[in-house]
Amino acid sequence: MTSLCLDKPYIPYHIIAIAYGYTVNMSEVITEQIEVRQPEVEEDTSLDAIPGGPIVYTDEELTAMREVRAKLLEEHGIEESRVGSAFLMVATINCKLRVDETVNKITKMLEIMEQLGCSDGISDDFITNAKHELHPYPTVGVDKRGCSTTWIRAGSPVPKEEERHHCQACIMQYLAVHADSKTLREGVSFILDLSGREDVMTAEKVGNEQLIQSFYQAIPQRPQVILIAGTSYLLRMFVNASIYVASVFVKAKILERISFTTVEEAVEMLPEGSAPVYVGGKGGGSEQSYEDYVKERMAQLPTPDL
Repeated sequence: MTSLCLDKPYIPYHIIAIAYGYTVNMSEVITEQIEVRQPEVEEDTSLDAIPGGPIVYTDEELTAMREVRAKLLEEHGIEESRVGSAFLMVATINCKLRVDETVNKITKMLEIMEQLGCSDGISDDFITNAKHELHPYPTVGVDKRGCSTTWIRAGSPVPKEEERHHCQACIMQYLAVHADSKTLREGVSFILDLSGREDVMTAEKVGNEQLIQSFYQAIPQRPQVILIAGTSYLLRMFVNASIYVASVFVKAKILERISFTTVEEAVEMLPEGSAPVYVGGKGGGSEQSYEDYVKERMAQLPTPDL
């Protein structure tokens, strides 16, 4: 495993964008090899492949959520119907109950989503017409902390006609992985499988790259581990360059959680059976499709009384 170290504010979604086949402007980037440190992860072997723990909100969390809801309306004119209560809850807790930060993130998301055809706002619903945009996510189990894992397998750039559905699918997946108490409060693990994706270095641009990246960046996340798996030497250099760009916007402690690994090493960092089937795992022991997993998990989110 290669570690990467940067001394230079959330998850570097330039990397998520690469997983979808986007490129960055290499003329503006220093392409030196950068190294990433991997944080220690304590394994809880008593946990099975299903994230556990129903969500019960604390008084402090409910107070912060209500303040976010009030500020969105009073300072930005954003009505309750434009931001689902479950999303507001997950965003607020991911922002560690920092009200102004949560308001800014949600406001920015809504502005970007309007440009991407989602003028009706952020929904808590499972949107059937958008489920096909979950295709880059294979079914996967928990990490060694017992928290949800987001594993992204080679995606592709988002066609302009799919921008709305793509945004909706990203929100659905975001809500689903945070639908248990442990993940909600301790954060997710990200694994991006870039094996065989040298094409991203020369892929033709769609024209919406910057807007899509801005959308990813606006989603409040708290990743504890970010593994970039399966890169060749040249692709790793390309990804390093993107991390260099992201370092201007991303907190150093998040950058320190990024590691390059082989796919085999990524599999070994999960409990036995948690990895996706296509890499030799058991998908967390679930026979569900990822779409059904997302729908079921979203239904488990308790709506906070705001």
